[in-house]
Amino acid sequence: MKKYLIAFFTFFISLALGTCSNIPIANASTSIITLFEPTHRELNGKFIDDDLVTQLDMYGRLGSAIFNPPPKPRIWNIDAALIEDVIAMSQGYSLTSNTPTVGQAIATTWLMQLAVVTKTDPVYALPFGNPSGYWIHRLSPHDENYFLAAGKQRLQKLLLRPVKQLAAYPLKRYYKLDVLAMDSYKSAIKQMQMVSGLLPSADFDNLKLRSASFLTDSLDSSRRDFLARNLTATIFELKHKVHTVPGRFTITSSHQKLPITVVNDFPYPVSVRIGVTTQNSKIVLGHLGSVSLLASSKTQILIPVEVLTSGTSSLSVKLRTSQGYQIGDIADFPLTLSVISPVATWITTGAAITLFVAVIIQSFRRIRRRKA
Repeated sequence: MKKYLIAFFTFFISLALGTCSNIPIANASTSIITLFEPTHRELNGKFIDDDLVTQLDMYGRLGSAIFNPPPKPRIWNIDAALIEDVIAMSQGYSLTSNTPTVGQAIATTWLMQLAVVTKTDPVYALPFGNPSGYWIHRLSPHDENYFLAAGKQRLQKLLLRPVKQLAAYPLKRYYKLDVLAMDSYKSAIKQMQMVSGLLPSADFDNLKLRSASFLTDSLDSSRRDFLARNLTATIFELKHKVHTVPGRFTITSSHQKLPITVVNDFPYPVSVRIGVTTQNSKIVLGHLGSVSLLASSKTQILIPVEVLTSGTSSLSVKLRTSQGYQIGDIADFPLTLSVISPVATWITTGAAITLFVAVIIQSFRRIRRRKA
């Protein structure tokens, strides 16, 4: 009787844990297969190496898991980031080293077999990229649910079937994260917020999800450092895709519009706010608002200025997103002000008129003398 009571309570405790945590609980005869591999791609999508091919091969770790799976019952834990990488390979890919690739056919076969072998089995989605739950909680606690939900949403679209979402990170243990990786991720979180107004939502989500790819504990230190530097470089490039072309101006009239060229290197239109300040009070600026820039374009913006006195000055031009975040670098435009003041203009004009009248009078006098 005691054995039955223990079994009864064990069953309900297991059921409750399974309901609350949504983490697959398997009995002794159920196999749990995890399909995950740290990314082999840069943030721009280009593959760093071709090592994933050996994993997808029939005799590799990921290949043997689906070509020679354990018997049913079984549960699959799958990372959507891995599936995206394999799909990219199946569609044709290139390496940063520009060496020939060999994995397109292998990736296509692997995807076909995955669909077949998991068709009737329960599938759980790992948090996207399978980052460490410990470091996500430490560095970006407000994004904990984001990576879990994104893992499920993306995996469902990729597999074209319903999957279940884990409510907790399977990787929770502490491991040492070097200063470069930690600082890169902290900085990236802030910088991504700054460029969010320039990116379509799909591109922003992809950047944010891929940014945590080096927080998995399966990476060696050299690969983690490489991915951290790649993240920093990618954010820097995004912030400078919209920028101004430097130049200098000589102003010869009191009212003038200075042409400033703004470049948009994004393949889609963006809207920016232009802020201009002056070095001194020798010029007064007109009003500037938001400017819409066409995709992959150079747009000339006219800045109205009024010159109060001659001399030198400069304009400092800042570009901001619609949310007010600065993008690109501050551009300085030196100014040479060669403008005659209105008072001097009137004096000069009056003197010229007086001289002209004097010349006419003198001419009339000469004519009269000759007639006399």
